Order: sequence, then C-alpha cells, then structure tokens
Amino acid sequence: MKELADLVKDAFKLATKIVGEPADAEDILQDAAALALSYKTAPSHQSPDFRPWFYKVVRNKSIDKLRQNKRQAANKISNEAEQEAFNSKVFNPESGLIIEEQKALLNQALQDIDIKYREIIMLKDYHDFSYQQIAEILGIAKGSVMSRLHRARAALGNKLITLSS
Repeated sequence: MKELADLVKDAFKLATKIVGEPADAEDILQDAAALALSYKTAPSHQSPDFRPWFYKVVRNKSIDKLRQNKRQAANKISNEAEQEAFNSKVFNPESGLIIEEQKALLNQALQDIDIKYREIIMLKDYHDFSYQQIAEILGIAKGSVMSRLHRARAALGNKLITLSS
C-alpha cells in the first residue's frame, strides 16, 4: 500500500511540474486513477508494468490539460482582440466579415481532411509542439513527423482551394 501511495505522490509531482498548477495536477491524478480502476486492460497495481503505464497516463492527461489551457488562453486573447477591434473606431465591418468567413473556411477544411493530418497540423501549428515532441506524442519517428506534416499541409491547401471555389 505504501508503494501505491508513493507512486501517487510521485505522479502528482510529475503532473504539477508539467501543468504548473497543483489544482490541475489533482484533477489529472483523479482522472488517471479513475482510468486505472476502470480500464479493463490496465496492468494490475501490483504488476511491475503498472508504474510506467500509470506515469504514461498521467503524462498524457497532463499534456491534454496543457492543450486545453492553451486553447482557453488563445480563445481569451482572440476574444479580447476581436472585442477591441469591434470597439475601435477603425473597425471595418466588411473586414470583420471576411475574417469570420476565412476562419469558417479553415475550420471546415480542417474537419474535412484525414484525422492523422488534422492532428499533426493542430499539434504543430496550433499548439506549437516541436517535431521531437510530436514524434513522442504520436509514437512515430521525427522524420515521419516532418513528411506527414508536409503532406497534411498540402492536403489542407488542396481542401481550401476546393472549398473556396
């Protein structure tokens, strides 16, 4: 039982180091513990395979939380910038409409491309992960990340051309 308590305490430290907030780390550990209890193919907590599996779950949940926080911060900044532009005397309703149409077109194109392309574009261009980090997240070689990203951007470009015609 002490080993399990030490594991949870150390996993909490890992999550806190990744996300930076103890409250977020607590949420991550609760999610990871719930997954460990409910996931049918999870190793037994007495198994030597449990510790690395649990750390991987905590790490993945921590990265998910970072992404969520980054999206929320970006949305807040975007909303503030849009509000500022709207309130500004130089705001041109026509340019605002064009920007909204371009956003909608890009979102549609992203939804229409293959998921493996969508996720790699999101990881690199929206979440600003390095090639090495993306390779680790996706479990592929760094060279594969670069070639897949190239193909993904080409597919997105082709989809944008198709949708805008």
